[in-house]
Parts: sequence; structure tokens; C-alpha cells
Amino acid sequence: MTLFDKKVPPLQTSTNIVVIGAGLVGRLIALSLVNKGHDVTLIDKDNKDGRQSAAYAAAGLLTPLGEAMHSEPNIVEMGFESLKLWPEILAELDAYTYFQQAGALMVSHEQDQGDYLRFVRYIKNNYPQHPLLQLNRQQIIELEPELGRSFNQGVFLPEEGQIGNRKLLIALQQQLDKSQLTWLENAPVVKVDQQASHCLVTYLDSGQGSGTKKVLACDLAIDCRGIGARSNESNAEAAPLRDLRGVRGELFQLFAPDVHLTRPIRLMHPRYQLYIAPKTKGFYVVGATEVESENCGPMTVRSSMELLSAAYSVHPGFAEASIRQQLSQLRPAFSDNQPKIFVHQRLIQVNGLFRHGFLIAPVVLKQLIFAVDHVLAKNNIQQSPYNKWLPITEEQ
Repeated sequence: MTLFDKKVPPLQTSTNIVVIGAGLVGRLIALSLVNKGHDVTLIDKDNKDGRQSAAYAAAGLLTPLGEAMHSEPNIVEMGFESLKLWPEILAELDAYTYFQQAGALMVSHEQDQGDYLRFVRYIKNNYPQHPLLQLNRQQIIELEPELGRSFNQGVFLPEEGQIGNRKLLIALQQQLDKSQLTWLENAPVVKVDQQASHCLVTYLDSGQGSGTKKVLACDLAIDCRGIGARSNESNAEAAPLRDLRGVRGELFQLFAPDVHLTRPIRLMHPRYQLYIAPKTKGFYVVGATEVESENCGPMTVRSSMELLSAAYSVHPGFAEASIRQQLSQLRPAFSDNQPKIFVHQRLIQVNGLFRHGFLIAPVVLKQLIFAVDHVLAKNNIQQSPYNKWLPITEEQ
């Protein structure tokens, strides 16, 4: 049985579930639940294109070893497990999506060789079961012919991959639109009132004029709001998460038809982690993994110059690229940078995926489904095989 299996037996009684937040995780769990026969309402402050979500302003990198030096081991392990699960998820979608697992290349300039050597040692010492190939200039040319002029050595991680984040959001939207799901757009949630046997979700109904409140009664609410659930964003009555913060991510979408890179490239640098993700038809996403700031304003001149100069240093062909889009968005993170699932009586909260949303989303989805089954069918959550990476916390 797959995560989105449409051939599951019909439920004896349909459960009324409200999913709050239509980002990546919200769309995934909503589709999984509606395919299982539940009566699902998806509610979000954004419209269906999801441009306000962290998932929209992402590169879709699936690079667990590339993240390893700056992440806990459970994130790396969830990343490798998710690489196995993504093809299963995508196979259930009717629309076109982009998934590639052709490895990733880590490079550094001569003056930053210390970072390169530290990375190699760390991976060899901590993840010896995963292949790591050290390349000289000629081997880089064989792998990526247009990079040999810039780098004398690099590291090839053959298990890494990437996914088309925006294509996936569109494909999930189209799949949900074909289902029996109810999707409420432009409807910010202002109150979540949990009762012993049900949950009341109050939202602002944009279709009835500004300020009109409506209430949804449901058997279970699943809160996937991301940064919208932090205490300074969420109404005090809307189940805010006190330890949640925003971490800024910045990226450019470039159109560079004269640049021909075939897999994700990471530039090891002492001050920031730069990535270049080649998408289809000459488009590239260039970004920095994280900036410890809750400012969601436009990118600064300094950040822009650093990102674009670094991209140019990787491949001079980016000098003639056209800038199609510049984005900055906040990613939700707890103080320990770990994802968390909280289970209350009739409310489940999932949040804190940080910069690892696409990297670990399939495992988060699996564990979230297990949490739903625990609430509805009283399954023992200790039996989940994913507890070792992402434990479910039961709240009183």
C-alpha cells in the first residue's frame, strides 16, 4: 500500500478532518487522507498557487550528505529514507513532476581548501557506508565538462538528488482539485478550540467580506502552518507554537541557456553555503541555505552581490544569465532545528522542518499518518519504525 493509495478499502465511517496550511506537508497529508476516504477540508491564508509558502521559495534539494556537517544524524537518515519514498509519491500523481537522482558535486576554491578537507573527513568518519568520490580536475571535467576550468578538485556524492518544488506544488494542487476535498483559499485561521471529542477551527472568510468569521467543526485538525504558527504570527487562541522561529532563505531563479550543468552543485565557503540547482530548459536556482534572521523583506544589495558573485565564480557563464525572480522567505525552525509532531486530543501539530522540507517530507508524512491513526484508531505510536528519527510527542 502506497502513501497515496487510491485502492484502499472504503472506511466504515468517514472522519471529518481539517488540514490547516497548504504548503508541502499540508498538501501531502491532505491528499493521503482524502484517498483513504476521509472527509477533508484544506484551509490556508494563501491561494492555491502557494507563493507565500516556504516550499515555493526552495530549491528542492535532496542532498542528505550535503547537509550532514550542519545537521543532526537523524536528518541525514530521514533524507536517505525519503529519497526512496519520493518516487513512490510522485508515481501516484497524474501531472508532470521533476525528480532527479544523478548525484551532487561539492566544490571549493583553492583558498577554501580547509572547508573541503573538513567535509571529506567528516563524511568518511561519520557516514562510511555511503559512497564519496574525490575527483581531480580531469574527473570533474568528465562529470561536469564546464566546471573543470574553475576547480582542481571536488567531491561527488552519487546518491544525492533533487526535485522540482514548484512543479510538485502544482501537481499536488491539480490532484487535490480532482478529489472530493474542500479547499478554502485566502482564509487565515484565527482560533483553534480543541474539545474532548472534536475541534473547532475559526477562520476569516474572504468570500463573505473582510472580518467575517466562520467556524468549522471537525473530528480532527492537523496544523501544518509552518511559520504561520509561531507565537508572534498566530493569534493567541490559534494554538501558537512558542519555540518556533523563522530562518531566512534567499534565492535567485536564473535563466542561463549557455550554462550546461546537469546536477546540483554546492560551493563550500567559510561564510555561507551556496547551492546551484539546475532545473529544466535552462533555468537554475541559486541560493544560500540559511540566514539567521526573521526579516522577510527583499534581499539586500550585499546578499545579492555575494550570491551572484559566487555563482559567477562557479561558472562564468552566469554573467550573461537573466534574473527571472528573486525570493526571500522564512523557514520554520525550533530552537534545536529539529522537526516535531505534537499530538493533542483532537489536534495534531507538525512543524519545524527548517531548511529540510523537501529532504525529509516523505518520512514526516509517514509519521504524520501514523499520528492520525493513533488519534482515530488508538494505535500504539511506539510501534512506528520512524520514532527513532522523528518521535511523536503526546501533549496533555
